[in-house]
Amino acid sequence: MTVRVRIAPSPTGDPHVGTAYIAMLNWCFARSQGGSFVLRLEDTDQTRCSDASAQAILDALRWLGLDWDEGPDIGGKRGPYVQSQRQAQGIYAQYAQQLVDQGDAYPCFCTSAELTAMREQQIASKSSFIGYDGRYRDYDPEQARQRIANGEPYVIRMKAPQVGVFSYRDRLRKDSVEKRWEEIDDQVLLKADGWPTYHLAAVVDDALMGITHVIRAEEWLGSLPKHIWLGERLGFALPEYIHVGLLRNPDKSKISKRKNPTNLLWYKQQGFLPQALLNFLALLGHSHPQEREYFDRDELLRIFDLDRLSVGGPVFDRVKLTHLQGLWLRDFSDADLKAEMHRCLDERLDELLPLLRPRMTFGGDVTWLADFVFSDNVEPHLETLIPKGWDAAATAQALEHIQAAFNKGIKKDALAWEADSLESCVRGLMETHGWKPKQCFSALRVAVTGRNQSPPLFDTMAVVGQHRVLPRLAQAIERLKRVR
Repeated sequence: MTVRVRIAPSPTGDPHVGTAYIAMLNWCFARSQGGSFVLRLEDTDQTRCSDASAQAILDALRWLGLDWDEGPDIGGKRGPYVQSQRQAQGIYAQYAQQLVDQGDAYPCFCTSAELTAMREQQIASKSSFIGYDGRYRDYDPEQARQRIANGEPYVIRMKAPQVGVFSYRDRLRKDSVEKRWEEIDDQVLLKADGWPTYHLAAVVDDALMGITHVIRAEEWLGSLPKHIWLGERLGFALPEYIHVGLLRNPDKSKISKRKNPTNLLWYKQQGFLPQALLNFLALLGHSHPQEREYFDRDELLRIFDLDRLSVGGPVFDRVKLTHLQGLWLRDFSDADLKAEMHRCLDERLDELLPLLRPRMTFGGDVTWLADFVFSDNVEPHLETLIPKGWDAAATAQALEHIQAAFNKGIKKDALAWEADSLESCVRGLMETHGWKPKQCFSALRVAVTGRNQSPPLFDTMAVVGQHRVLPRLAQAIERLKRVR
């Protein structure tokens, strides 16, 4: 059997480090087994997907050094490799209809209001099952056809088993994955607009593209019964499903953009080397047999063993990543090191130049005018951090309010990390709490830059970035709270 694996991201935002991690595992398995690595874009969520996001994913994975054998940009014998293009060919509707004809799926005419009322009633009655109640499972087929012919909206749902236990042995897990069928609802397969859900599209595409192994995050374990059942009912040769641990923050919480930068291209912008990042990802849930931590991708392919992966949540520790970055950078030749220094500066000069120009006298001034942009930490003097008219407690309280507002906005995707949005947020807090601009801006400026003078405050905060500003605020608050 020739190994064929895939990475199938949804182009709905920035390229995620979790996508890079799963892509790396699949790439390693394909390359170490002499197989094929396929890239497929799952863009069935047309309200959120974008061409820009799709291109960013391709650019980020290519920057990391993960090349693919088939994909939307290079083609292949089993394309197209974009689900919207496959949707246009009627592929998913064909298989949804096959399931209906077999009695393994059915039309459902529930409205959004009915589904909401159904859920509310289940919650109110403290039902052990929260989900679709199957009210159209046994609906008369002829009546259903007539309603469809009359133009009534409907979806196609899978007719999942209602008795028995699903069981599957994942090669990485000690215990079998088990789920009672009565706890699994009748998943929507085809939406009212004719577009497939992930569950139908992924199963169909994996089969038609000849995927032999699906290596993915453990968050998909809950969907495993549906995917295997669908594949069986459609008569497909099933791939082997393998589920790896989710990336975690150092506090063991699921990695998120509030606590760790998750945009793969952020690491490129900050100057991380692709070799260092790939090296780091290779150590998450896997290890070198000789316990080495510093190795290149050729060595990674030599030592990679799928069965040695740990399902424990691998910790995405930026301290460890930064350590590896240093090892890689210091190992460069003088010429390569100089080239990397120029690349890092050149990539950020366009955004820095408007901020630095008014304060520059010599070209070399960039080295001290912009040092706070590149540093992980700043250490402001305490007497500078506390503005005139405020004490340590008042300063800490103001910074805490700002920090909380930023975190809330980021969590709800209601705050773009841009100068105008940041200024609007802070000015709103000033009005609410009666802060004077001079005091508020002074405390915020010093906490973020370590200085009482800098380029325009909110432009500066936008350039420094969320993942440096928020830790600096936290450090300043902690320091102020120690003042007695």
